[in-house]
Amino acid sequence: MVDPVSWGRSTADAPYLETLVTAGLLPANTNPARPVWIASGSETEPKSPSGYVVRLARLHERGFGYPAGRFIRVLCHHYEVELHNFVPNAIL
Repeated sequence: MVDPVSWGRSTADAPYLETLVTAGLLPANTNPARPVWIASGSETEPKSPSGYVVRLARLHERGFGYPAGRFIRVLCHHYEVELHNFVPNAIL
């Protein structure tokens, strides 16, 4: 059996995530009742509230965005293709 790896506490606090908002890599939290992103707390294991996905801020710094929505996933499943097959000229 493999030993579990300890994640350690996240360093992506609210001020750091605000710098990603300023850089245009994350959307701003405009609705306090339903924030777009939530900074990590003091937990050492990633746990997201219901309806949220744990993401690594370092991936946003390098240009990766949000996970594909349900529509795109269903479309790919229906046509039995991967998302990278949808290059601009292939859609035409």
